[in-house]
Amino acid sequence: MQKLLAELNLNIDMAVEAHALLRGETGQEINGVEEQVEKMENIKITTITIKNQAAAQAMGRAPGIYITIESPPLKINDPYVKQEIIQAMDKGLKLLIGDKLTPQQNVLLVGLGNWRATPDALGPKFIQYSPITRHYHHYAPEALVQGMRPTCGIAPGVLGITGLETFEVLKGVVDNIKPAVMIVVDSLASQNVERIGTSIQMANTGIQPGAGIGNARHALTQEELGIPVIAIGCPTIVNAAVISSQAVRKFCEKSNLNYNEVSANDAVKEILSVYGGSLSVTPKEIDEIIENSARIISMGVATSLFPGVSQEQLELYAT
Repeated sequence: MQKLLAELNLNIDMAVEAHALLRGETGQEINGVEEQVEKMENIKITTITIKNQAAAQAMGRAPGIYITIESPPLKINDPYVKQEIIQAMDKGLKLLIGDKLTPQQNVLLVGLGNWRATPDALGPKFIQYSPITRHYHHYAPEALVQGMRPTCGIAPGVLGITGLETFEVLKGVVDNIKPAVMIVVDSLASQNVERIGTSIQMANTGIQPGAGIGNARHALTQEELGIPVIAIGCPTIVNAAVISSQAVRKFCEKSNLNYNEVSANDAVKEILSVYGGSLSVTPKEIDEIIENSARIISMGVATSLFPGVSQEQLELYAT
């Protein structure tokens, strides 16, 4: 699988998938990578810590902490499951942000993606449902609930719509408003169809938009922007080459046939050559998945940023 992904210039967005794939191919644990798993009633939380550069190179991602919340009912609007996920996000974000944020410091919320394409609209929807309060602090502080920090939000769009690179837009915003932390939400590409709409990944390493579909843009990281960048994402698409490769392998296993990876990959690439290998698929219920995921992620972030403020009060400040 790694060979096919490399040939098609596709990254693995999910750290748990990269870890499982690498561990499966080597048959052993990776030095410098630590995995912790916690199971709750409806969710599973996997925390992967990449401790050094050697481990980072093996995993294909930056050193740092990656938290994945998995819950098949995530795609269903179940209030009880939703609350459990929000609590897990709150706990995870406190770990990722650490002591980098004081109660009155400004936070910049960023929703990456194309609002015209449903599978890529998670980021803009996140901004729509997030409490935005910075302007109240400036012009109507009496309208704020006690304990609310200043937050501002932006959905910068994509290069094809705006003509602007996301990094260019965000660099200008950061330089002018000087937030203490940036929280970025984006749609992710998965290598497993079962993860679509059922997983949320959070990391303190920043993000490279478009990397999962072979269209990597300028990275949004602390090194580039000068502030901590927390990245949050939910898988919404799977590359067709991945599904095809998995289907061929499964067919060979069920038919007791020898599986030849080189021949299988060549066949997949030939079929998908008309799309340059970049064809991606998404489920028909993606509208509902995006809507539900955006609401859960926005409330998970808000609960962490505004401790002690009720969810009902937070919803009043959504845009």
